[in-house]
Amino acid sequence: MARAARLTRKNVMLEEEKVRRLVEHLNASSESEAIRTVIDDRLFADEVMQHVLQLRRRGTVQDAYKRTTGK
Repeated sequence: MARAARLTRKNVMLEEEKVRRLVEHLNASSESEAIRTVIDDRLFADEVMQHVLQLRRRGTVQDAYKRTTGK
């Protein structure tokens, strides 16, 4: 069972229009939910990219459809 995240209040300066658009885009129930979602998504994407780069350095990433140049 996943452990609940511990939330803490932060005072940050954000552009209101961008936050409003983000909430709308994600169909989030609150500004806080939208911001937490984007933070989680970015951290996950960075982690995935680090693993891809590690595999690529080892030379173990291969395109099964032969679409890459081999580099």
